[in-house]
Amino acid sequence: MSEEMNSADTELELDLKKLQEERDSLFERLARVTADFKNGQKRLEDDKRQAIEYANGSLVTSLLPIIDNLERALAVDPTKADVATILKGMELIHEQWLAVLKAQHVEQIDPEVGEVFNQAMYQSLLRQPSEKYKNTPEPVVVAVLQKGYAMRGRVLRPAQVAVNASEG
Repeated sequence: MSEEMNSADTELELDLKKLQEERDSLFERLARVTADFKNGQKRLEDDKRQAIEYANGSLVTSLLPIIDNLERALAVDPTKADVATILKGMELIHEQWLAVLKAQHVEQIDPEVGEVFNQAMYQSLLRQPSEKYKNTPEPVVVAVLQKGYAMRGRVLRPAQVAVNASEG
């Protein structure tokens, strides 16, 4: 019986040793996976930080030629340039500016006079009397004071407008 107990004890000790080795192996794997996970999190945070820091890089790069053209325009000797030439240069720079905005998915919000006031796209700064629109049931744009801008359908700045003064 003592041989059976010794054999059982030895078998239990071997099983215990095997379980301890397996546990140690699992702890090592867990430690490696945890370290890999933390390193991955740090990499993702660094990538996210860099993406935020340099998100406007392409926009800034696309604006540089406009700055160059403005600097060239400012360098012109005013005694040698006529007003028409200066205005034409300003128009070209303005068109270049709008093209850059369009490439960045920015659209102008430029309501037409007579258009129904759209609270989501326009900001009413004042009410003006208007004979033409005095009997309209809804507020109507009677003047555009400043254009607005939207990016990918999201309003960045509403157009500032004057609306017709209501009766009463």
